[in-house]
Amino acid sequence: MPDLRLISADVLKLRRRRGMLAVTLLITVGITLLGFTVSALQHSSDPINNAAAGGLKGYQDALDLLGLLMLVAGSILGATAGTQDTETGVFRDLAATGRSRSALFGARVLGACAVSVPIAALTAAAAAGMGLGFADGATPLAAGDIAAGSALLIGAMAFSTIVAVGVSALVGSRGPVIGILLGFFLALQPALSSIRFLGDVRQAVPSVALHRIGNMPSPTVATGLGTAIAALVLWSLVAVGAGAWRTRTSEI
Repeated sequence: MPDLRLISADVLKLRRRRGMLAVTLLITVGITLLGFTVSALQHSSDPINNAAAGGLKGYQDALDLLGLLMLVAGSILGATAGTQDTETGVFRDLAATGRSRSALFGARVLGACAVSVPIAALTAAAAAGMGLGFADGATPLAAGDIAAGSALLIGAMAFSTIVAVGVSALVGSRGPVIGILLGFFLALQPALSSIRFLGDVRQAVPSVALHRIGNMPSPTVATGLGTAIAALVLWSLVAVGAGAWRTRTSEI
């Protein structure tokens, strides 16, 4: 059973990092509100040359950007959660008291998700509300569209958070891990998904899997919903397994 006291302590540590939380909210909820508002103003001033900010197309266009921002925000938050005890020396004290190292690592993962997932849910709600409110005659959003889009955003945030916690625990440093993950998510993913000779291997690229979950499958990579979910779970398990192993075996 997860230790709720350890999880609550990790949540509290993250909540005290107000600068990091402010940046995370800015690049998720803030960008969502700003993007839809600017698009709506452009449409109202010149509806002929500017499509409606909302509706199905506007919503899905926003998901392309917001999905990437979820990966970025989750990387920052997860890498912070995965290393904050080690960097401050708290991990040494906790381990010295005889607490299970596996429990300490598990609390990092669950505590990070307890902070990141609500932010993603708030972003998803804001995007859905803007998509509905700014439709202005465009193809309206259906409940299924909102559910799929919300799954994409929340899944992207949870996935990147979990992976970042695992990788940062393995490496033992926050900055390099954030850089590596951002490079992978922002630069390497698009390159991998466009290399045709990789064939079905491209189904394992996180962005391809997330877009399938969001009901926006890649036109060049056909993948099933079950395969997409399995790919994200496998990535997460590998990262968590590596981080847990390093946490159990590291010297203090």
